[in-house]
Amino acid sequence: SGRLNGYRIPGSQDRRIPRDSLIKFLKEHGMPLGDLEDEAMAKVLIVAQDQVLIENMKRELPEERSFRVAVAASGFEAGIQAESFNPDCIIVDFSIGEVEALQICQNLRRNDDFRDTILIALLPDVGSPATFDRSSINETFKKPFDAKLLAERLRTLIGAKKELV
Repeated sequence: SGRLNGYRIPGSQDRRIPRDSLIKFLKEHGMPLGDLEDEAMAKVLIVAQDQVLIENMKRELPEERSFRVAVAASGFEAGIQAESFNPDCIIVDFSIGEVEALQICQNLRRNDDFRDTILIALLPDVGSPATFDRSSINETFKKPFDAKLLAERLRTLIGAKKELV
């Protein structure tokens, strides 16, 4: 009936459905996603040691709202998590150390697999403004910040890449 976008392979009776169209169709009709569920979720990696921050973000980005959250406490752990989790967005808390946080951001941008990954920096609210090259970072938030505001911004940024429910 034309409700599921697809096409026929020239010279064949076989049909193909683009993955994005299939996920959108299944979500719209309340059908189970099965193995495609992981692709339909917005994956966020939080690199932080502040447990209050981590818990606030987990509360604002629940799985029921199509979010999956992973946490890393160091640059090394962030690299391992990024490779295995393949996040859509990485939130780096600069409270772990400005040098280490910048190194994480720069290493991710050098890797072609993470070139399109959204990077958000959480900057500590100290007397002097941080002076560093922000070209590798998509967004910055100054602490303390409203977790709901950050969660809404994530929905907007990731929603532009994926169709979130």
